[in-house]
Amino acid sequence: MRLVFLAALAKTLHEVTIGLDLAEQLTDAGVASHFVVNPYNEDQLRTARTPYTLVEPELGENVRDVVHGVVKEFRADAVVLVDYLAHWMTFKVGYRTDPWFVEDLGLPVIPLDLYDLENTSRRVEILGTTMEVDDNLLRMPVQLLPVPMNRPRITPSGRGLPYRANRTVEPLTRNARRETRRALGLPDGARLLMVPTLPWQRLMQAHAAPPTRELAGRLPRLLAHHLARLPRDTHFLLTGPLFDGFAEGLPGERIHHRPEYTAGEYHRLLGSSDAVFSFHLPSYALERAVQADIPGLLGVNNHPVDGPADTERLDAALPGGLTRRVRDWLAGHSGPLPDFHMWPLRWNEVLRPLLEANPFTDTLRRAELLDEHTLVDGLERILYDGTERDRLAAARAEYRDTMNALPETAGTFTEAARRLGLGG
Repeated sequence: MRLVFLAALAKTLHEVTIGLDLAEQLTDAGVASHFVVNPYNEDQLRTARTPYTLVEPELGENVRDVVHGVVKEFRADAVVLVDYLAHWMTFKVGYRTDPWFVEDLGLPVIPLDLYDLENTSRRVEILGTTMEVDDNLLRMPVQLLPVPMNRPRITPSGRGLPYRANRTVEPLTRNARRETRRALGLPDGARLLMVPTLPWQRLMQAHAAPPTRELAGRLPRLLAHHLARLPRDTHFLLTGPLFDGFAEGLPGERIHHRPEYTAGEYHRLLGSSDAVFSFHLPSYALERAVQADIPGLLGVNNHPVDGPADTERLDAALPGGLTRRVRDWLAGHSGPLPDFHMWPLRWNEVLRPLLEANPFTDTLRRAELLDEHTLVDGLERILYDGTERDRLAAARAEYRDTMNALPETAGTFTEAARRLGLGG
């Protein structure tokens, strides 16, 4: 079987990594793959020695002709959408063309669904505007659900088939971990907290609607204050853009900044860390931390704040109340502060349901970003508290056992292909 993988999203490694992982798992089953990607991900394809074609938004509607040419020349049997939602967003917003031109290719279409959209909402925020993702997914015969973050079970409709992703991510050996930390210039005995950010989040500071733009610019300053309260032997591995708040609010001698990296380098950086702190979903780092066996903390904001009355209600709701620093930060916000799971975007209607009754959440701690006491305490525990680190390690091991119990990915894909009328 011959598959064309469409993964044209720019400024992130996540989707292409998931697609490549699936393609590599299917190689032994006799499946050949060709990728259509943005130049940002060219190194991944080159390293994997997988054939690819590059596309950029400047192509506009002409991207259709490029994809049609790839499908014809490669003699593809089917098209795989690496992240249904990202496919819709990339072509509708980035290329300004109908994402469903793929249905005119005359081939079965197999979507990867990273969010279990069948059982969540499809309402998302794009550049400050709320939009609803097309419902084509609900009419498709089958979807593949990478685990994690999806629940490791078939969806109630029977259309969503889970499979284990990231099979090649493993804990670093002791020597590899030591060498990576030494290359970072990390002192002996220091604790390293990985804090991932993404290039598109920096773009939001300039190109989103005003509320999103303000949140993109201001939150790093508050988080830097929180992080600076951690013990003095805590060092910070900042992967991605170095936001102004981090550069100014954290001790420079304890910042280790890696603005660019390959997927392989990213996994080594993750494996060399002592913990991960992410404040946006989906989190490339938190997902892979399960296999890399690194503890993590997810920070979100479930509390919209619009004025003094909301501030006081929030103060009463938090176990330790609001700190003076958080109060001042809220007072300096020019408009309503939204709740959010995908900083600086919201995506709450998609991500909240995805986290409910999901065993993936047992592998990490969660904290409210405006709850300074609980957030700082949680970070300190996953870095320094042996009992808490052991508890989370046991939860990760249990989750890995659950993933390992899933059917072989090639078999799951064969079932998906069968439903689409494809041979093995």
